Amino acid sequence: MKITIPGRPIPAVRMTRRGVYKKEYAQRYLDYKTAIGMYARIKCKEPTEKYVIVDVRVYLYGIKGFGNAGDVDNYLKSSMDGLNGIAWLDDRQVVKATVQKLWCEKKDERMEIEIYATEGD
Repeated sequence: MKITIPGRPIPAVRMTRRGVYKKEYAQRYLDYKTAIGMYARIKCKEPTEKYVIVDVRVYLYGIKGFGNAGDVDNYLKSSMDGLNGIAWLDDRQVVKATVQKLWCEKKDERMEIEIYATEGD
């Protein structure tokens, strides 16, 4: 199954309990995590109980090199958190994950998440 979340991808951020309500970047991340869930609900009628493999592609505009692009593990975290309870019951079911940062035109910024059920139980 492939889920595409249009717009600029937002990596996960470290938050304190109080920071959730005060920090703009924390709220931006929480909103993005909610958006991932909304797009996933279009494709997922109920969470799988199987183990899964996840491939994440993050398409970004204008940030080549290290700059301000965010860490790949934080993009993976935002996708996994957004899909918990929607695509799968718990992200412990993910047995393999890959993440790529790719460069694109501004109008094409997005995150693509592909989920494959494994053969084993």
